[in-house]
Amino acid sequence: MQRLLGSAVLSAITYSALSGAATVSNCPTDNVCYQVGVPEVSASSGNGNIYMQLQAPTSYAWVALGTGSQMSGANIFVMYADGTGNVTVSARKGTGHTEPKHQTTTTLELLAGSGIVDNGQTMLANIRCANCESWDGGSLDLTDSSSPFIASWKSGSALDTTSLTATITMHDGHGGFNLNLAQATIANDANPFVEASSGGSGEGNTTTPSGSSGSGSSGSSSSLPAWVREIPTLESAHGILMSIVMVVLYPIGSILMPLFGSWVLHAVWQIGSFLAMWAGFAIGVILAQRTGIHFMENHTILGTVVVALFGVQPIGGYLHHLHYVKTQSRGLVSYGHIWYGRILLVLGIINGGLGLQLAGARQSLVIAYSVVAAVIFTIYIGVAVFGEVKRHRKTSGSARGARKGSA
Repeated sequence: MQRLLGSAVLSAITYSALSGAATVSNCPTDNVCYQVGVPEVSASSGNGNIYMQLQAPTSYAWVALGTGSQMSGANIFVMYADGTGNVTVSARKGTGHTEPKHQTTTTLELLAGSGIVDNGQTMLANIRCANCESWDGGSLDLTDSSSPFIASWKSGSALDTTSLTATITMHDGHGGFNLNLAQATIANDANPFVEASSGGSGEGNTTTPSGSSGSGSSGSSSSLPAWVREIPTLESAHGILMSIVMVVLYPIGSILMPLFGSWVLHAVWQIGSFLAMWAGFAIGVILAQRTGIHFMENHTILGTVVVALFGVQPIGGYLHHLHYVKTQSRGLVSYGHIWYGRILLVLGIINGGLGLQLAGARQSLVIAYSVVAAVIFTIYIGVAVFGEVKRHRKTSGSARGARKGSA
């Protein structure tokens, strides 16, 4: 019943707003809706105020709207209950598939009509943004007929905080859509979501640059909990360590045998790589727990599987060694150990690429990772072929010697 009532009220709010101004809207999921209006003066000049509305049932912990086609680099506006009957709207910068960080360069103002409405059933934020046409990471064409937006939402208990840097857990759902801003033009540079004679509170927590006018405080990243501030460091440590292990250490350890023929050198090197892998995995587990992604991403799923499968590789290596000492030749266990490791290496390198994608890494970093992986892979293939040729010649020579001896 409450769900149906909330839906009806949201529809009424949308209809009322649309009847008074030519805003455009999108509802990517049930009862979560967004609207955008662009004043004629802003559309003609290419900059200036734009108006946005975020609305969602209070059964959501937070909802967000972002300008841009993807989370990385997007200008994001997060709405959540402030615990006093109003809402908080926090401007944040998208940094990939991690919690967006509060930033103070976007000028937002929470307008009349905002708050917890519909007898406590709906969160509603009417926002004026003074400089959303450009930001560090992108720009917004105020006359674009197909302007990209992103949205996300998280169900759960109300955050009930006025902090602009409040920690938000990972979304339940997200989506992308395009809005025709050419049809979002409104005649007056005023709040299009309420009638001129209506009341409503303009209070709330908004984001304004240092030194500019407006209500609310800007906050700073230093007020974040220590465990949140450590996330970027953990992310870098995990990425660097696991990349070195999968792209450099394991492949080099694999080619030590055909190059030098020393099983001791091979074993010691690979054990060191094995321990480094588990250290990187442990950092990854901590990172997944703090960001709340756990097993919801391909990177974390494949990474866990690959590391677990690598766990039995030392056993295969030991059995291969025992077989070789006994027979002085390779057997089924030998080829199983070799090809099992090769397959896991390929999967590990692929998962590194998924990790870069998940982190929203810079294109230059993705290119560097790909180039290094390709170079090491080429060297690995060359040495593997060299080792096979060398082993074949040795086996052929031994066989010819045995035939001569028996003649």
